[in-house]
Formats: sequence, C-alpha cells, structure tokens
Amino acid sequence: MKKWSLLFVLLLFFSFNLNAEAHSGRTDGNGGHNCSEKSVAKGLCTGYHYHNGGGASTTPKSSQPSTSTTPKVQEPVYNPKVYYDNGYKAGYSKGMEQGYRDGNADMESTDSNDDYVEGWTDGYDKGFAEGLKKKEAEEKLAREKKEAEEKLAKDKKEGAEKGKVDGKAAFIAGKAVDAFTHEVDDSEAYIKAYNKTFIASWETAKNEEVCFEEGYNQGMKQDEVVVSEDCKEESLRSEFEQGHKEGVEERDTEEIEKLTQQGEVAGYEVSELVVPEGAVKPSYQAAFEEGYEAGKNKRQEEVKVEGYESAFKQVDFVDEAYTDNEVLGTWYKEGYESNDIAKEIKANAQTLGEESEEYVIAEEYQVNEDSISLYDSLFEKGQDIKEERETEQRNLMLAVGAIGAPAVGGLYFWKRKRKNNTQ
Repeated sequence: MKKWSLLFVLLLFFSFNLNAEAHSGRTDGNGGHNCSEKSVAKGLCTGYHYHNGGGASTTPKSSQPSTSTTPKVQEPVYNPKVYYDNGYKAGYSKGMEQGYRDGNADMESTDSNDDYVEGWTDGYDKGFAEGLKKKEAEEKLAREKKEAEEKLAKDKKEGAEKGKVDGKAAFIAGKAVDAFTHEVDDSEAYIKAYNKTFIASWETAKNEEVCFEEGYNQGMKQDEVVVSEDCKEESLRSEFEQGHKEGVEERDTEEIEKLTQQGEVAGYEVSELVVPEGAVKPSYQAAFEEGYEAGKNKRQEEVKVEGYESAFKQVDFVDEAYTDNEVLGTWYKEGYESNDIAKEIKANAQTLGEESEEYVIAEEYQVNEDSISLYDSLFEKGQDIKEERETEQRNLMLAVGAIGAPAVGGLYFWKRKRKNNTQ
C-alpha cells in the first residue's frame, strides 16, 4: 500500500510541474508566447497562446478517499512544450549551420507535428540570424587581420627597398652609415626595415668599391684574375672581376696607343719592321704593325708630293734629296713622274715660244709659281730659238742683198719689243 501511495504522489507532482513550467527561452512566466510571423503564415498558431495548459485554472479538486486497493494506470499525457522545444533546438542548430554558410534563409521542417514545426521554425530563424552574424564577425576579423598583415608586409617591403637605395646613395655621397631619412608618418615596421637595409646597403657599397679597386689595380698589372679572400662572396666577386676587366682594358688601351705611336715612328723612318719584345699580345703586335704602316704611308705620301713639286722645278729628273735611301728615292721619282701638268708644260711650252709672236700661257699651267716659272723658262727658250732662227734668216738675206738696211733696223726693234713682252 505504501508503494502505491508513493507512485500516486509522484504522478501528481509530475502533472503539477508540467502545468507550472514556462517555455524555455520562448515563453513567458505563464507558459505562453506570441506566435511568430512565419508560424502565423504557415497556420501553426495565431496571437498569444500556450503550449502547456498555462493560463487555465489550476485549483485542485477535492480528493475522495480511495476505496480500491488496485491503482488505476495513468495514460501518457501529451505535452506540446516538449515537441516545441525539440523542434526549436533542431531548427536552431540547422539555422546556425545555414546562416554561417550563407545558405537558405527560408528552409522549412518536414515534421508532421505542428508544435514541433513551430518550434523548429522559430529556432531556425534565430539560429540563421546568429550564424550569419557569427560568419560576418569572423569575416570582418579575418579581413582586418589580412589588411593588417598586408600593410605590415607592404611597409616592410617599401622600407627595405627605400633603405637599399638610400644606403648606397649615402655611401656614394660620402655620408655616414646611419644617415637615415624618415617621414613623420612612417610606421615602425617601415622604419625598422628601412634602417636595416640602409646599413646593409651602405656596407655592401663600401665593400663593393674596395673589391672593385682591388680588381682594377690587379688588372692594370696582369691578365690573370686572382680574387682576394675578402672578395669571394658572389656580389663582391663580380665587382672584383668587373674592376679587373676594366683595369685590363685600360692597360691594353694604353699599351696599344704607345705601340701604335712607336710603329708610326719606325714606319715614317722607313726602318726595318721589328715588333718590340714587350708586345706580347697579338693585339699589341697588330697595333705596332698598323702604326708602322700608317707612318710608312704618311712618309711615302710626303715624299711623293716632294717629287711631284720637284717636277715644276727641274726639266730633267735629278734626285738630290734621297740618294742614300733607295725606297725614298723610288717614291720621290714616282711623285715626279706623276706630275702630268709638268709633263705637258715641258712638252709644249718651248714649242709655243717658238710659234707665238706674243707671250701666252694656258690657265691649267698656272698651278703655282713654280709651274709658271717652268713654263716661262721653256717659253722664253722657244722665243730665243725663234729669234736665232730669224736672225740667221735675216743675215742670210743681207748676205744675198735681199733686204736693205732699214729693214734690218726694223727687225732689231721688233725683237726687243717681243723680248720685253715675255718678261
């Protein structure tokens, strides 16, 4: 009997608890709440309503003493709140999932229980809104983090690039290793990167200059590249090698220029072609030989010009300048024989003198004073021959009495007049 009494008390307590419990998170203290717009639209409920019998009278009826010893079995009591809450939890979870991934905002439950569907719908709306909010918050945080990281990387990159340029420029300008230049709004990351690369660039430029000079000085002395220990790092090695290359090129230029001049002197003197022992490179030997040919050609041209000019000064070739040098003598004669104008003067001037009554000279013979002098001497010689021939004829005529004394006097004055015209 005691056992059945305890069971009866528990059933009464459970029934009372169901009537008194409010809807978790969605109902007020009376166990009711207003129907959501979506639930109204779906016909699940209208206005303010209850899920657990809230609002009804809870006054207990007077109990009568039991006359039976066998308790009556209680039928399970339907509790709409349980269905609503289960639907709410499931809908909230699904809504959170869909909202977080920006899914379907109007998804519906396929359950047949109206209380469950109403709870599911309310939970889905709430979960979707919170999922979307969470997603947007995370995206904003990620975006801000990315922007901060990008700005940091950008400041570091720009600071490093500017520091590298300024550091090298500062060294070239003779400035100190810490001659930094910052702007007022430069970030800490920018300044740190700038200072670091500025110093590194300044020191690298200094080391590069040292290695370049070492290489240059070595190149001025030898062709073989022997990189010093301090310059074996890649960037410094390239500077050393570049300096060595420029040193070799300058040494070659100077040596070639010197040997070319020596060759010109030897060639001008028409001495034997003997390359100096110091001309160890083919380019050095070629420079001396080219200089020799240039000097020799220059001397040949000058000697030929001398011979050419001498053709205006002498009727018959006579080499008085280069009797002790066969090569120069040959060039001198070649120049003499190349003077075609002198040849024409020598061929024609005397004949013109013999045939002309008055002094005449072609324009092409008037090259210079020597050519005119040569022409005049030969023309006058022709005039003298003409006069001698005429005198002989006149004497012959006098001897045979062909002309009288007056005619002889006339011929005498004509001769003097002609002679004056040729002078």
